[in-house]
Amino acid sequence: MMTLLRQKTGLVLWFVIFAFIGLIVVEWGADYSGAGTSAASDAVGVVNGETISLQEFQDALRRIARQMPQEQRADQALLVQQVWDYYVREIILTQEYERLGFEITDGEIAFYTRNNPPQVVREFETFQTDGAFDMDKYAQFIGNPANLSDPNDQALVLWIESTIERQLLEYRLQRMLRGTAQVSPNEAHQHFAEANEKVRIEYAFAPSDAADDEIEVTDEDLAAYYQESVADYEHPDQVKLEYVRFLKVASAEDSLETKEEVERIRQEIEAGADFAELAAVVSDDEGSAARGGDLGFFGRGQMVTPFEEAAFALAPGELSEPVQTRYGWHLIKVEERLEEGDGERVHARHILLRYQPSRTTEDSLRSRAEAFQEQATAEGFAATLSASGTEATTTSFLRESQAVPGISANTTWLVNWFFEQEPGAVSQVIEDDSGLWVAQLVAKRPEGIAPLEELKDRLEPLVRARKKAERAAAQLEAVRREVGAGASLAQAAQNVGVEFHSPEAFARSESVEGLGRANAVIGAAFRLEKGRLSEVIEVAEGSKRGAYLLKLLEKTPVDEEQFAAQREQVVAQVQAQREQEAVQNWFKHLYETAEIEDNRHRFFTF
Repeated sequence: MMTLLRQKTGLVLWFVIFAFIGLIVVEWGADYSGAGTSAASDAVGVVNGETISLQEFQDALRRIARQMPQEQRADQALLVQQVWDYYVREIILTQEYERLGFEITDGEIAFYTRNNPPQVVREFETFQTDGAFDMDKYAQFIGNPANLSDPNDQALVLWIESTIERQLLEYRLQRMLRGTAQVSPNEAHQHFAEANEKVRIEYAFAPSDAADDEIEVTDEDLAAYYQESVADYEHPDQVKLEYVRFLKVASAEDSLETKEEVERIRQEIEAGADFAELAAVVSDDEGSAARGGDLGFFGRGQMVTPFEEAAFALAPGELSEPVQTRYGWHLIKVEERLEEGDGERVHARHILLRYQPSRTTEDSLRSRAEAFQEQATAEGFAATLSASGTEATTTSFLRESQAVPGISANTTWLVNWFFEQEPGAVSQVIEDDSGLWVAQLVAKRPEGIAPLEELKDRLEPLVRARKKAERAAAQLEAVRREVGAGASLAQAAQNVGVEFHSPEAFARSESVEGLGRANAVIGAAFRLEKGRLSEVIEVAEGSKRGAYLLKLLEKTPVDEEQFAAQREQVVAQVQAQREQEAVQNWFKHLYETAEIEDNRHRFFTF
C-alpha cells in the first residue's frame, strides 16, 4: 500500500483545493517524477527539470470539473491557474524535501494513520457520535482489512495516509526553520511596547487642497523625481500590444425583437398571468427579479427619465406599455402611490429585457473579426486598420503572465504567447463576454529600466502631490513660528487657518482617527519628548495628504511588571510570527530561484 501511496503523492493536493474526498482518488495519480511523459513540445510546463505533461494536466482538469457543480465550472481560466499553481508548488516542495533528506517511514505513516487522523477526517459524520469525533468508530474502519477491497474505502485510506505524510514533512520543515526564527529579549519587549506604550498628542494639519492647475510640474521636477527612485522602474522582459475590439452590441433589429418579446409578455399578463411570477422567470434585472420585479417605493429623480415618466403616469394596478430606456425594454406595474410632504412616491414592479445581440448579429460580428484577422495577418495590422477605418488601443509594456488591461483577467495566456513571437505577429480572434478582439505584437524589450519619457504621465501626479504637500508645509511653518512666540498650538492653528486635532491616547499598533496606522506621523509622535513640537511632516500619499505638526502631551511607558508577567506569552506569539515568516520567505526564495517553464498558453486559450 505504501508503494501505491508514494505513486500518488499529489492526490492530497486536489482534495485540499477542492475538498472532493471519495472515489476520484483512485482514478487520479499525478506523477510528479516526470517519468513516462511525452515530448517537451507536449509539456504544459517544466519545473526544475520535471515535466508536467499535457495529458496529466488535462486529466486533472477533467476529473476536477466532473466533481464540481455545473455553475462553478464557468471560469475555466481560474481552474487552469489553480491547478498550475498547485502543481508548481508541490513539485518544488517535493524536490526540496528530497534535497533536505526528509523521509517519512512506512511505520510513521501507519502509526499516525491509526492514532492521529487529520482534522478534516475527524469532521466526517461517519466517524462521529453525537457530533463529536469517535475514535472507536475510526479505529474500527482503519483496522478492517476488508476496506482495502472496496475502491471508495481504499481511496479514503490512501488519502488519509498521503495527508499524514505531507503533514509530517511540513512538521519537519517547521522544526528545521524554527532554529532560524529565534526571538531575542529585545524583540519581545519591542513587540509588547508597540501594543502597550501609548502617547497623547495634539496636532495641526494643513491639507493638500491646492487645485492641480495651481501647481506647476516642470520637466526638471520630473527628472529629479525619476533619479531619486530610478531603481523602482526596473522591469523584466516585456511586450507591448495593440488590439481592435468588436463589441457585442445589439442591432436595431435585435432591439425590435426584444420589444416584440416584451409585448408578448404583456399580452400574457393581460390574459391573466401573474406579473411577479413572470418577473421572477424572465426579467433580466437579477436584483429585482428575485423579488418578483419589486422595486419598492421611489420618488421623482431616482429613475431614468423614460421609466420615471411611465411609472408616475400609471394608476395603482395599471400595467404600462413597453418602455424603452438605455437598459432595454421594460414593463411597469404600479402597486401603490403615496403623497408625502417631500412629493409623490410610487411603489412599482418591473420586468426588464435587456438588449441582447442575436445569433445573427454575433455571427456577423465574428465574420468581421475573422476577416480583420486574416487581412491583418496577410497585409499587416496597420494597413488593415487604415483600410477598415478601425481604431486600435495600444497597451503599455506588459510583463510575462500579466493580463491585457481593459480586456479580461483571462488573457495572461495571450501575453505569454506573444513572448514567443516577433513584432508584427497577429493573434487569433479572441472572445470574451463583451465582444471579440484581435491583437498584434507591437514591440518587445529586454529587462532594464523604463525611460523617463515613458513614465512622465505616471510620475506627474506624484510630483504634483509632493509639491502640494510642500505648500501645505509652508502653512505649518507659520504655525510653528506663532507657537515659538508663545501661542498655543490650537490658537496658532486657528490663526493660520489650518485644522487642529487632539485624539485620544494611542499605541503604535493602533489605527488613529485622522492619522491612520503605522505611518511617518505615528512614528514621529513616539520619538517626541514631552512638550516638544515635531518637525513639519509632509505626507504626499494616502487619503490624508498634507502636512502635520505634532506636540507630545503625554507618554505612557511600558508597564515592566505587566511585561514580565506576560513575557512567555509574548515570546510565544512573536516566535509563531517569526516561524511563519521564515516558512514564507523560505518558499518565496525557492519559487524565485526555481526554473519554471510555463507553456499553458500553447494549449489553453480561455
